[in-house]
Amino acid sequence: MTGIKAYGGYVPYYRLSKATIAAAYGKAGKGGEKAVAYYDEDSLTMAVGAAMNAVPLADGSALRGVYFATTTSPYREKSCASQIAAVLDCGRELRTADFSNTLKCGSDAMLSALEACAGGDMLVAAADCRLGGNDGTYENDLGDGAAAFVMGSGADVIARFVDACSLSMEAYDMWRDQDEKIVRYWDVRFATSEIYQPLVLDAVKGVLQKTGLTPADFARVVCYAHEERHSTAALTKLGFAREQIQSALYGQIGNTGAAAAPLMLCAALDEAKAGEKILYVSYGDGCNAMVFETTEKIESYTPAHTISSLVACKDSSLPYGKYLKWKGFLQCEPQRRPEQERSSLPDYLRGSKKNNAMYGSVCTECGTPHYPPQRVCAICQSVDKMADYRFIGKKAWLRTFTLDGVALSLDSPNNLVVVEFEGGGKMMTYLVECAKEDIRAGMPVQLTFRKMFHAGGVNTYFWKVVPCRETEGM
Repeated sequence: MTGIKAYGGYVPYYRLSKATIAAAYGKAGKGGEKAVAYYDEDSLTMAVGAAMNAVPLADGSALRGVYFATTTSPYREKSCASQIAAVLDCGRELRTADFSNTLKCGSDAMLSALEACAGGDMLVAAADCRLGGNDGTYENDLGDGAAAFVMGSGADVIARFVDACSLSMEAYDMWRDQDEKIVRYWDVRFATSEIYQPLVLDAVKGVLQKTGLTPADFARVVCYAHEERHSTAALTKLGFAREQIQSALYGQIGNTGAAAAPLMLCAALDEAKAGEKILYVSYGDGCNAMVFETTEKIESYTPAHTISSLVACKDSSLPYGKYLKWKGFLQCEPQRRPEQERSSLPDYLRGSKKNNAMYGSVCTECGTPHYPPQRVCAICQSVDKMADYRFIGKKAWLRTFTLDGVALSLDSPNNLVVVEFEGGGKMMTYLVECAKEDIRAGMPVQLTFRKMFHAGGVNTYFWKVVPCRETEGM
């Protein structure tokens, strides 16, 4: 039996109201809001966030593959799956691959993982940060997010894979060439009637025929569409009831592209009972229709965070001008600081365990943890008596901080903090997603993988901290 063993979602903290966008252009706004990645987030960091929610303590030692699916990769020539694997401390003996250039790349990666999971568990992480043109339809509608699944075989599968039907079609619906940051789209009515509906209808009919199932056999249907009404129209034609159709979350976080259907699937699994069948339909230059059936293991499975809790954890006060600045639509006056130099690539390679997997060292004589790794113990002064020590999963508190208003930043001031971990060990880093008036010594924080800066064509990623919004006190 093969299928889904674990899952996790990620939704950025900030929201941009559609009314705020409309007001900037003197228009009446639509209801709802969209999730907006912080200026130091991208598809890779969000995929890491989802993967860490799917893999307990980010321990990927049991994984035999990591697949990354996105249409907005930070790189045009460099794997991001390999960095996700490094963050999860997977080791070197595994398969990594990036899936891209189509909105159904998440399900393409899932199907490939299911075919490969006989050799061990495979992680699939899908994420997107797509942009619509200013004062356009998709500036309102496109949001940011990520979802991850552990695909494998065995008795601990929570949703077994039943069958699938895949179709391909060469047609222009939504696209973006290599030199553009904004998605283009053709006439919505034409694309819906001539491309989307025929593909979805035929793919669903195909998987129903292969499995011998009927619409009435499904507890929940997950179906991607550029607009939620289009999936509803297609599915009701096939005989599915509206109450079977999973909410697309578009009014709450926006259309998250390659992550949209995966996030909907996570939300469906959050509420699923044993023995329920879920139809999962993704779309983009073709269509994948997949059938899953939950097992008794779903009853005892507890996700790190439900999708509803991720959607509810937010700051909806994001100004439109700040959104434009974060997304690179505004040419702002540069800060009067020296240009950022590119990271030392040899040092980044040698420090991979420290930078990606958050390894420090612990003294084998007195048990004191250190970050970054040290040769000499700060407490007992023992020399070269250290073992690897991983700080991920350790509780942490902010001990002291300073606000730097002159450092290079797209959201000044930078909150430079010293963090102390449970059991010992301290690090200096940045606190993000926290208003300066809310910062206090002793506040609980947690690690988050973010982009530190971009220079010389290289993104330097490292660990920052965010407030523990679900934790009270110390």
